[in-house]
Amino acid sequence: MADPTSEPSRAGRQRDPLIDEAVMTVALEHLSRNGIGGFSIAAVASDAGTTRPAIYRRWNGKIDLLIAAVAWLASTEPPTRTGRPYADLVREMQHFRHCISHVGALSLAGVMLTDGVEEPIRSTYHEQIAHPRWRRLGETLLLAVDLGELPGDADIELGTSLLTGSWYAFAWSGRDPGEDWPERVVAATWRALGGTPEAGLAAAVPGEAAYPQVTGRED
Repeated sequence: MADPTSEPSRAGRQRDPLIDEAVMTVALEHLSRNGIGGFSIAAVASDAGTTRPAIYRRWNGKIDLLIAAVAWLASTEPPTRTGRPYADLVREMQHFRHCISHVGALSLAGVMLTDGVEEPIRSTYHEQIAHPRWRRLGETLLLAVDLGELPGDADIELGTSLLTGSWYAFAWSGRDPGEDWPERVVAATWRALGGTPEAGLAAAVPGEAAYPQVTGRED
């Protein structure tokens, strides 16, 4: 994933990563508290101890900042891979739940589905947030195939969509997915792909598991 804090400012100055981190931390707090509708660049600048011009030198606007902040959250403490695909998927979905719900990032995902979003912004969201998650899920499922825990004809692309799509289905229908959602969605997806959850849970840790590389998703 591209580091959203690593690029130079549009004015050509060297960016201060401490300011970037402070702004993104406050942006996440404001997103969680106020949602996108109540999100204010001026309020974020004030609470982060910086200025509106300083923020606009770094990000093009509200949505651009929010994408960078949510991507930064997802990249700061990514789930640790153990080489046990089933357990890794549960950890990945726990991390996804934290990122999508605890800071109000679901509303940002909803904005990406609207017709009014400019294509470069949507592409940035996909590149920094959606695709890295999709790649990790796909690589984990492919490893399960390689280890014989899922059948060779398992539909990996459908599996990745089932894992994350379940959360959106619950959220947009107003239902609570429950605290055990990560375990439930992994078990259901594992069965849908032809595996047995009990076997996945009991799988021994292989030596140095090599995660297959997943590339090329465009949507």
